[in-house]
Amino acid sequence: RRKMTRESGTIRERLYKALVKRYEAEQEDALVKIDALLRGEVVPGHMDLTEDIDKLLSKVASAAEKMATLRQHYGTN
Repeated sequence: RRKMTRESGTIRERLYKALVKRYEAEQEDALVKIDALLRGEVVPGHMDLTEDIDKLLSKVASAAEKMATLRQHYGTN
């Protein structure tokens, strides 16, 4: 008797979903930090806020690009 304790689906489907969730989380994490910096809700430890925001935007763009590439080559939608 086989007990299902994890999400169902093929390994390929599960890996695909895991990667999408990872890229969505990376984007959200960076966007939240940018919002906090722009609203002054965080006391930044750096003097160069534009550099900090630029680095965070690079993370957003990278995750978005990875997700687009994943969907282009391996997506089923």
